[in-house]
Amino acid sequence: MTHSSASEVTIQDFDPSVHPKQMSQLGALEVVWERDLSSANARLLTVQSVDGVLEGCALLTARSAGAYVKISSVLACSEQQRKRVVSEVLNVAQRQRLASVKWELWTEDPQHFAVAQALGFERLPSPRRAGQDAGSAPVVGLVHWLHPAQYLQAPHYQQSENFTCAAVASLTAHHETSSIQTLEELRIAELLLWRQATNFMACEPIELGLTLTQRWPQSQVKVWLDTDQPVMVDYYPEAERDWREILQRQSRLRAQAEGLDISTQRLGIGEIKDAVANGARVLLLVSLDKMLGFDVPHWVLCHGVTGTAKNPVLVIEDSWVNQSSSESWVDATCLPVVPEELDVMSVLESQRYRAALVLT
Repeated sequence: MTHSSASEVTIQDFDPSVHPKQMSQLGALEVVWERDLSSANARLLTVQSVDGVLEGCALLTARSAGAYVKISSVLACSEQQRKRVVSEVLNVAQRQRLASVKWELWTEDPQHFAVAQALGFERLPSPRRAGQDAGSAPVVGLVHWLHPAQYLQAPHYQQSENFTCAAVASLTAHHETSSIQTLEELRIAELLLWRQATNFMACEPIELGLTLTQRWPQSQVKVWLDTDQPVMVDYYPEAERDWREILQRQSRLRAQAEGLDISTQRLGIGEIKDAVANGARVLLLVSLDKMLGFDVPHWVLCHGVTGTAKNPVLVIEDSWVNQSSSESWVDATCLPVVPEELDVMSVLESQRYRAALVLT
């Protein structure tokens, strides 16, 4: 527990058995207060008057390994106190050297918008969802970058199947999650691209690279993969690996015949940062273990940079929203991750390889 010098601001771990009841005196609790936040790194920031009267609070959550904090709910007895609460969250983020503060809104509340605008928050593009219940997600997402940020401002599109992350990352990199007109057409594009690139069920890097050169011939694709062995197979039982290995060998033969640019060197995290800063998009294969607690291979899109020259931060887009830990699309879009964290999560399986596709 920490206190400000005036002993008016307190931050503590969120206690679902105590805090919702205590905070309800400030106003009606939004749905997020009733969810299971045990995996959301939940904390509660409260502002009290000098005589101990509760004036406002913020429920704070964040995905593990992300360099941000998210305001899931703000309650206050006045607009002035609401602004004070959000300002204190910004102060906390600065002290912790985070890259951004996000704010999810469950209603189009003009009072919240007024506070957000006054404090320098930007509105995130509205998300696009295929076949999902919009009522279970916040209607607005806001972000305040604590340092200048250069990134792809695209609407978040949550993958419609648990195996189509590579397809969504690729469509996002080429602006097609924005430009494809209808959700039905977008979902069709997602599934067709996955079907073309898949090694069942996942998309391995070389076949993915071949698919992207065919789908977007104007885009230059370079595959970085520092192993010559089949990848993404440790996650399957031994009996399920043989035929996938055959398919991957065939992909390598096709790549050689078609002249796909492949490097057998490891692409460094610093090189990824430099490439993105110069306008490239990088599809990076990561394990979700550090962020979400399950070790599965998953493609994310590195598309932005923020932070400082001394302490840079990469901005990624993740098409997976882990609803079981009560996160929302606001967590997964424009997600800042420090290079050290990304370095660890992007070395996979017993071979300890890194797979990345650089698109220019």
